[in-house]
Amino acid sequence: MDRNKVKLNIGGAEYSILTDDDTSYAIALGKEVDLALDKIMKENPRLSMTQAAVMLALSYADEYKKTSTSAEHLREQIKDYLDDASDAKSKADWARREAEKAKRDLEDSKLEVERLRAQLSSVLDQIGKKK
Repeated sequence: MDRNKVKLNIGGAEYSILTDDDTSYAIALGKEVDLALDKIMKENPRLSMTQAAVMLALSYADEYKKTSTSAEHLREQIKDYLDDASDAKSKADWARREAEKAKRDLEDSKLEVERLRAQLSSVLDQIGKKK
């Protein structure tokens, strides 16, 4: 992948970075950081730029950590759901096989009843002929 050189202005300083990402993405990210840094500086005018940058870094690190933890929990939930779905599919397959077996057994029983009726009819006919 080609690396893109992008110039960003953050906190009044210009930074040249190389990125594998699209330049518009890098520029938007730089603007977001600049706005967040500016907000911290306005809310806390006694902070130096370095202190504000550390505060912003802590805020982003906190957000990243919480997001990562949340994503891990979601992955675990999805895994559990997939396991449950797999178990349900196995049970459904088993139930389907059992239903098919019961259907075949019912058909076999119907055939056996018909065979026995025919046999009974034949026996009754023979008894009727003897009388």
